[in-house]
Amino acid sequence: MIFKLRTSKQTMEIFYELGNSIHLQPFALAKISIALSIRDESALSENDFKSDNDGLELNRQTITGEYDDLFKALIIGREGIPLLDEVYFPLYLKAHLDRGAKLLMSEYRYSKGKIYKQLLNLDKSV
Repeated sequence: MIFKLRTSKQTMEIFYELGNSIHLQPFALAKISIALSIRDESALSENDFKSDNDGLELNRQTITGEYDDLFKALIIGREGIPLLDEVYFPLYLKAHLDRGAKLLMSEYRYSKGKIYKQLLNLDKSV
């Protein structure tokens, strides 16, 4: 069983930039990123699974913690297919993490620095 994954280099750079700006650690940014990716209406593309592994090394426990089953259920629900544990982590979780980091950076730029307010109000504008 695999317990670690490496983010893409781009995700690492996004997490460093956001971490310096909004003072959140990578483990918190990872959770937000995954949530944004799951929330996104578009399906994961082949390119989402082809990102590099040149970024941060994160432990499964650090990313999902006691909510690992919840994250897995949300991803299975989003993907609409059963996922074995070896496929869920690191493959699908990493794909959602890396895609979500880009979405988080877009939200940060759109919010003009008021990211917390932006994240809290995402679904109110739908």
